[in-house]
Amino acid sequence: MATVYRTRALADPDTEYFFLFKNDAGGREAFQGISNIHYKVYPGTRFEAAAKFITSKTEFDEIRLTSLPELASEISQNNPDQVVYEFHTSTMGIIENEMKRLTVDSLKWIQTPSRWLTQAITRRLDQDGAVKCITVPNLVDRNTFNKDVESARLDLGENAVPLLWIGRFDKGKNFNDFLRVAALLPASFVPVAILSLESQPERISRALLEARAYGLADRLRVFLNLSQRQLAAIYTWARDQGGVLVSTSLSESFGYSIAEALACGLPAAAYRVGGVPEVADCGTAEELVAVGDT
Repeated sequence: MATVYRTRALADPDTEYFFLFKNDAGGREAFQGISNIHYKVYPGTRFEAAAKFITSKTEFDEIRLTSLPELASEISQNNPDQVVYEFHTSTMGIIENEMKRLTVDSLKWIQTPSRWLTQAITRRLDQDGAVKCITVPNLVDRNTFNKDVESARLDLGENAVPLLWIGRFDKGKNFNDFLRVAALLPASFVPVAILSLESQPERISRALLEARAYGLADRLRVFLNLSQRQLAAIYTWARDQGGVLVSTSLSESFGYSIAEALACGLPAAAYRVGGVPEVADCGTAEELVAVGDT
């Protein structure tokens, strides 16, 4: 979400953005040096009280919430036609659970980043609620992600071809299929996993054991929590080495890693799921296949 908010602020420099975060997930540096962004991070026990107080004492043009349906419902009662609730997850169980706890009548809009997700939500609402659902695609920071980014200086060995995978080691991101892809290819193809805010050691341990089971323990490279500029430099490096971004995610509300890789000229191969087919064409090769087609 830090990427979503940061890119919005960059695209709209004349608007002041105030972000309140529940707990610290390590995304602070995404906002550094951006003059129209102000943010506060509160521990979970204090967040809701702080959000209620700030929204009652400060006049905002618009208030947006994600993943906090009860809080959105309460704040929208006191701020009619101001609150927008955003869905960014593609997990239907989470969406249905949040919608049961969300008071749609008092919201201004329900917003998603893809037509696929909007349609999934409107099917779960009555007619009055469905008309409040809108699609606003996420933006890609073209200043950071573009084909002219100076590439990273990484050495995987002579004639090595990098296969990039980005995410967390959860079931939805489906790292196992990425390992299956790498295992099918010659040893010159080197799997590179870029972990995004992975916080569960047991999942990392399991993923490394799976890599060993596929005979990839010595070939797999892992990078942790890269900045956006570092990530862009790896995209252009992988592109220059003839590499590919591989997305084996089983569901995506938007597909940020695919959009950013394509913007840097790195070809992508991905499962045709969720909002991925809606990622904008930017002149870079993209191949979408059925789930499981390694």
